[in-house]
This record gives sequence, C-alpha cells and structure tokens, in this order.
Amino acid sequence: MRASYKTLHLFFLILYLSNSAFSQELFEKKDVTTLIIAENEERESLKKAVNLFYTENDKEGAYKLSHQLLKKLKTDASKSRLTHLISCYFLELKRDSDSALYYSQKTLSYTNFSHDSIKHKRNLLANMSLANTFLSKGLYKNAKKVSIEGQENAGKWNFEEEHDRFILFLGDIYSYEKKHETSIALFKKIINSKDIDVAVGSMMSLGRIYYDLKDYKKSNSYYYQALKINENPYYDLALNFYIVKNLKHTGRKNEMIPQLKGIIKRGEEMEISHLENQAKKELIDEYLERKQFDKVEILLLDLLEDRKREGNLLEMLFCYDKLKENAKASEKYKQALRFSENFLVIQDSINKVQRAKEINELEIKFETLQKEKENNQLKKDREKQIYIKNLILLISIILFISIVLIAFVYSKKLKTQKKFNEILKQVSDEKINSLMKEQELKLIKAKIEGQDRERKKLAQGLHDSIGNDIATIKLLIGEIRTPKIEKIQNQMDRTYNKVREISHNTIPKENRQNDYIEVLKEYVKNIDEATDLKVNFETSEEEAFNQIDVSVQNEIFIILQELITNTLKHANAKCIDIRFEYILDSLHITYEDDGKGFSVESLKENDGIGVKNIKSRVNQLSGSLIIDSHPKRGTLFKIEIKK
Repeated sequence: MRASYKTLHLFFLILYLSNSAFSQELFEKKDVTTLIIAENEERESLKKAVNLFYTENDKEGAYKLSHQLLKKLKTDASKSRLTHLISCYFLELKRDSDSALYYSQKTLSYTNFSHDSIKHKRNLLANMSLANTFLSKGLYKNAKKVSIEGQENAGKWNFEEEHDRFILFLGDIYSYEKKHETSIALFKKIINSKDIDVAVGSMMSLGRIYYDLKDYKKSNSYYYQALKINENPYYDLALNFYIVKNLKHTGRKNEMIPQLKGIIKRGEEMEISHLENQAKKELIDEYLERKQFDKVEILLLDLLEDRKREGNLLEMLFCYDKLKENAKASEKYKQALRFSENFLVIQDSINKVQRAKEINELEIKFETLQKEKENNQLKKDREKQIYIKNLILLISIILFISIVLIAFVYSKKLKTQKKFNEILKQVSDEKINSLMKEQELKLIKAKIEGQDRERKKLAQGLHDSIGNDIATIKLLIGEIRTPKIEKIQNQMDRTYNKVREISHNTIPKENRQNDYIEVLKEYVKNIDEATDLKVNFETSEEEAFNQIDVSVQNEIFIILQELITNTLKHANAKCIDIRFEYILDSLHITYEDDGKGFSVESLKENDGIGVKNIKSRVNQLSGSLIIDSHPKRGTLFKIEIKK
C-alpha cells in the first residue's frame, strides 16, 4: 500500500501545480507583493516629474515628462499621479478647465493599488483638481458637492492637510455665491492650518472678501499677514497684485502705475502669464482713466501681438474692444471703426471655432466609444480563450489521474481475486481434515473482508478529496455557457461518479505534521481566492494541532474539505468562519456559514453522503458533533475531539 500512497501523492502534486498555474492567470491582479515591487521600481521615475512641477517650478518640463512616463510606467499608482500632474498643469498654467477636468476624471478611473492609503491619497488629489476645475468653470454646485465629499473622506482617512484644502475650496465657493458670513467662518477655521499654502490661501480669500465688502483696510491686513508666512513665489506675486489693487481705495492711487509695472515685470520673469495679464489690464484701465491714450494704445497693441502669436481669440477680442474704446475716447473715430470691424471678425471666428470644436468633440467621443467597445470585446474574448484553455488542461489532468486510479484499483482487485481462487483450489486439493479446512477458509475470508474494508475506506477518501476538487471546479465554470464547456461538465459528472468508488486514505503530500496549521491556512486561502466566498480562519494553540497524530490531522482535514464543499454546493453563502481551539486537552472545531441553512430534523431523517461522511469520521475519532441550522439563518457545525 505504501507504493500506492506515493503514486497518489505524486498525482495530487501534479493537480496542485496545474491548479496553481491556473489560479495565477486568474488572480495575478491580486498579487500585492508583485504590485508593491513594481510601484517601488517606478517611484524614482515618478519623483522626477513631481520635482519638476513643484520644486523646480518647471511645469512645461513636468507636463512633457509626465506624458512620456504614461506610456512607459505600468502601475495604477504611477499613472494616477501623472494624470493628476497633467490636470494641475492645465488648471494652473494654461487655464484650460476642460483638459483639467478630463485628466482629473482619468485619475479617479485607476483602482489597482498595493495599499488603501495610496488609493485614498490619489482619490483626494483627483477630487481637489475636480473641485478647482468646477470652480474655474463657475459650476459651484458641482464644486460644492465634490468638496463636501472630499473633506468628509479626508477626515475619515486621517488626511488632515487634504481636509483643510477642501475646506478652503468650500470657503471660496460660498464667497463666489456672496454668502460671506459662511465663507469667512470656514476660512477662519483653517487660517492656522499646518499646510502653509492652505493658511496663505485662506488669508488671500479673506482679503478678497473684505475687498468686495469695501473694507480695504481689513483686506490689506490679511494680505500682509499672508505675506509674512508665505513660502510660495506664486502666492507672493498674487498677494502683491491684490495689495496694488487696494491702493486706489486707500489714498495711494498715485503709486499704482509703477507698482503694476513691477508686477508685470515679475510675472514675465516667473512665467506666470495670467497674473501678468491681469496687471496689464489694470494698468490699461489706469492709463484710460488718466487719458494717457498713447500709452494705452502702445500697451494694447503689444498685448494684441502676443495674443495673435498664441492664437488666443478671446484675449484678442478684449484687446480690440479696449482699442476701440481708447480710439473713441481720443476722438480717433476712423481707428475706432477699424478696431470695431476687427472685433466683429474675431467674434465671428470664435463662434465658428466653437461650433467646429463642438462637432470635433462629438466625433472624438463617438470614435473613442467605438474603440473602447472593440477593445473591451477583444479583451473579453482573449481572457475567455485563456480561461477555457487552462480549464481544459486542468480537467484533462484530473481525468488522467482518475483513469490511472481506476486502473490501479481494478488491477489490484483482480490480483486479490486470483489469489483467493488459487488458495481455495489449493485448500480443496489438500487432503486435510474438515476442521483445518474450515479454519483456513475463515482466515482467507477474514483477509478478503479486511481488503474490502480498505477499498471502502479508499472510496470514502476519494469522494472527500478528488470529488470535492471536481465539484469546486464545476462550480467555477458553472456560469460559462458554450457547447465545449457543457461537454466538459458532462465528462466531469461521469468522472465524479467513477472516482467516488475508489480512493485511498490520505491527504496531499504537502500536509506535513509540523506545519499542519499553515497547510490549513493555505488551503483556506486558495478557497477564498478561487470563489466569491469570504473565508475567515482563526486558531489558538497552533502547536497543539501541529503535534497531534497524523491520522487525526488527516481526518480533520477531510472533514473540513467536506464542510466547505457542502457550503459551495448547497448553501449559497457569502462568508465562512472557521475556528480551531485547544481547550482542556480537547480539540474544538467550529465551522459556520451565513448560507440559506436547512432543517436539522429533516437532515436526521435523510442524511446526504457528505454529512454521513462527516458523522462517520467524527465517530471514528471518538468525537462529538453538534449541528445547528435553520432555513435562512445559516449553518453551524461544532466538533469536539479528545486529544
């Protein structure tokens, strides 16, 4: 029998290895260790783009590098950070809210991360960009919704600085809606935030609110307070610009023109174009008010040339409108007419571009949708082919093992029968007294009966091991409906009925005595990953279970297999809880599922083969079994075995 045990061990090892290869294909996305390694390998490349954007303030360089890395890097952790950088680039540098919105939503689409903290961080960053984008587009309702959800999540996930940033967004929204009291209360909550940018941002916003309320002294006090703690060169330029705007209301109007020129110069040097443009517009208004028409014209024509090079039609429209206003004020009506005509031409061009853009966007959306559908279908077909190929390979191996086992047991049975016949013939030929003949026949029959019991034990073991594996695989492919799969299922049914008749009393080779609990954990983990079930396994006094007799370990393992198989086949459960405890020299095993349950009374009257096997094995171990179950309330098995 030892040779047969070794043969079965080898077959189970082949089955385990083939099943592992199949599981790897199905669950490679869940391989957290591999994901962590990949994320760490990509971190250095990712860091270069982040440093370019935030530390070196080279946003153009960061934008270009981010697009290059998007094609090269593979993990969602890296891709989500890069799309967020691109979103910030469009929002902060280009003022292109549509592109910023697209990349913010792209950041939210990534879901496969090695750790929840990375996923939460990316979610908050993306929602910050979304809130900022909605603000810039004037979509206050959308911005408010995103900001409220963001600050709730940031608080729940313990991201304090991100929580304060969402409060900053909410304060800005309420200020744009002219709900100044609510806005001021929110800004004062974060005025001492650990995030310096948030604290400075809240002070800047308070300054703008008091500017709107015409309390210019208080407005300036917040601007100067922000300047004292600010570390961001962008905020420094913005604060100085807002202070300059207040000069006309604080009796220092004569200082505005030279200070605006200083803001424009710094904006050019720092490449902060939108602040530079705002300062130029303020300067144009000051020159117009002072009737310095020549300076207005020079400034506007220079600005117009820049906008023509950029192709910025909206800004060109502004320039022609102001040039027309300046020409009329200086009584140059012919010039005013020409600028007015140019204004109308640009306005017409904007309308045409807008219509073309809308049509182009619709075409792109349609083409993108079609490509996505095609790609998704190809991906599904490819995955299905791989799945079926691996499944056929696995089933072929199981069928091969089953056929070899059947042949092995049948051959052994023939040899036993032949030997029995030979002995009978030999006994009948010998001339011995009837008593001796009867005694010999009794011994032979006892031996045959013992072999019959061995075969019965083999049959029970095969039902509990290979039979359970076949039942599990059948459940995994149950939802696939193709002619080939149906043939496979039919063949599996026939094989299952055959192998129930034969077995041998052992468990897979990897179930060694000294690491018995680790083997059980690995087995439970495989069930958890291979099915929709959530399987929880807890144990105390692991060493006590590791040291019990191997035959007891084998019986417990097979009982556990039978329980899990019954749950998969009949219970329609979502969760299994298993607990192994060692109390007062007794082994206590608790198995509970949240499935549909059954009537214990009806079970006693008509036990299934699975429950019969469990009861039989518990009795062989001189243990006790309690079954507690009711329809729609789940099932509980409690087993106690004296060590």
